[in-house]
Amino acid sequence: MTNWWSSLQHIIQLSFLIITSNANANEFEPTNKWYTRYSEYPEYCSTPTQMEGRAIPPLNKPADLQTSLLHVTLIIRHGARTPSNDHTCWTGWKEQDWNCELKTLTAPPSQPEILLLEKNATEEGAMFVFEKNYDALMDPPQLSNTFKGNCQKGQLLMRGYVQELHNGKMLRDTYVKEQNSANSEGGTDDLILIDLNVGGDLRPYEEPNLYYRADDDQRTIMSGQVLLRGLFGDLIQQHSQELGTQVDPTIVLHTADKNRDILSMNPDVCPRLNDLLDDAEKSLEYAKKFVNNRESQELNELMESLGGDFRDQAKDCLMTAICNDRDLPEALDDFGQGHANNYFDRLDKYSFKPFNYVLRYNNAAYSKLAFGPMWVNILSNVLAYIPTSTWHNILPNLVSEVRSPSPTLALFSAHDTTILSILATLGENVWDGQTLAPYASMIVIEIHKVGTGDERRFRLVYNDQILTDKVQGCAQDEELCDVENLLTTVKDFAVKKRNCESNLSPSDKLDTLILKRMKFKGIAIIFLFTMLSGAVGGMVTYVFLARRLPCRRIDGKREFSKAPISAPRAEDDIAITGVPDYGLGSMLDEHITL
Repeated sequence: MTNWWSSLQHIIQLSFLIITSNANANEFEPTNKWYTRYSEYPEYCSTPTQMEGRAIPPLNKPADLQTSLLHVTLIIRHGARTPSNDHTCWTGWKEQDWNCELKTLTAPPSQPEILLLEKNATEEGAMFVFEKNYDALMDPPQLSNTFKGNCQKGQLLMRGYVQELHNGKMLRDTYVKEQNSANSEGGTDDLILIDLNVGGDLRPYEEPNLYYRADDDQRTIMSGQVLLRGLFGDLIQQHSQELGTQVDPTIVLHTADKNRDILSMNPDVCPRLNDLLDDAEKSLEYAKKFVNNRESQELNELMESLGGDFRDQAKDCLMTAICNDRDLPEALDDFGQGHANNYFDRLDKYSFKPFNYVLRYNNAAYSKLAFGPMWVNILSNVLAYIPTSTWHNILPNLVSEVRSPSPTLALFSAHDTTILSILATLGENVWDGQTLAPYASMIVIEIHKVGTGDERRFRLVYNDQILTDKVQGCAQDEELCDVENLLTTVKDFAVKKRNCESNLSPSDKLDTLILKRMKFKGIAIIFLFTMLSGAVGGMVTYVFLARRLPCRRIDGKREFSKAPISAPRAEDDIAITGVPDYGLGSMLDEHITL
């Protein structure tokens, strides 16, 4: 067991007593039992060992290159959670209990605001918090939450808490120089973002030094909070002691109505996303890879044998089961066994690769349209650290967007689709679409000053991988690249005002819906649909050409003729090309590994 995990166990146990003060401690699984049921776990789970391997790499640069770190933007995925929706999955899935020991606390305004409202108050009022418990509907099936138990759907779990706390501590070790310490005890000189030996009127977690943005989901908000606790927890505690009981340290969270937000793809706000989704899913390559092949047929049959078609939900079903040491159907309990017929991996890829394809299709058109406004949000924190002469001609539309004063550290807490889409927008070489974003994944964008002049370079890190040289214009193995290459990459889609008008007609949308429902039912339905279409088309064509039905009178009865249909006459000026096979002829015999 790693050192950080051993030390965190004590912290979690103390938090456990506070968070679950009204619960029986035996009700919840001890932390030392986590990740012990299965012999191996997917990287997606972010076990302690997997998290330990995701440290931000040291900066590798020529010895004579003098640099200083000016700004860091973090884009994180929330930690481990309950299922995100009311999935079907396999038989017995809905019978599981989901009980959560991690609670959300809410508080009234801080004391000064309360005193302004209570002008006649003569005594100090005691501050208090509310603990939210999702236990008001505990009589299933009529009265229950989405899941049996006291968890809300998509709620951050204690395993997710540990993951984000680790991220915060790792960031502390990387970017913070501790008070009265040698450089070796904090971040190296090249990666020092926050020097606690340098005083100031504002603390590093107060605005404008910190910008914290999340959508209005419990798991994203709390993941960011826990990361900041790992990063600044001791400083916040010290601050609280200095303030006394009258005022609480406050970190500002910027969020929005979930159904209007832009930290995830939102077709309700930008309907044209449906057009781009439709384009990708109707492409021949999509059909060949994900619809019309033996692998699709076999996996569809597997799901039917387990209780129904749950392809759209398979990734969430599989991962929330194995990552939380829950039951898997016997047919899917084969992860890490190394054989080619590993149904767990195959079904997982069958579930997520189609959408990954959409994110990268046509030069990542879908991702760029969906996350253009988020890039504006990101750049509004970054551009103040880049000379105006460098970026003004590249991004003139963002002149009014630059935040002033700008934060040293910006944190965006969002989802796996956010992480993958942002990577997709940076170019096809940055992310190949073959992988998922594990729990508590993190993109890091660093802005470095070179020498004493106006030169600025960036470094791009995803988990433990340096991706700078994958961005167009950056040299191979180059960790620090001219920031103009990053700005040029995003300039065409980093806009607030997008072309979101959909060109899909109501009938197009209906056809797309029908196609979506059909394509996951296997090639048999598609083949039957094609054959019926061909038959009807042939009949209509014959009637149009011959002006009569293909039947004749035999012994006073009308019967369908068995004689071949004669070809049209040359003077009819009609070309017959036959019934198309829609590309199925060459696809049905292929066995494609996803």
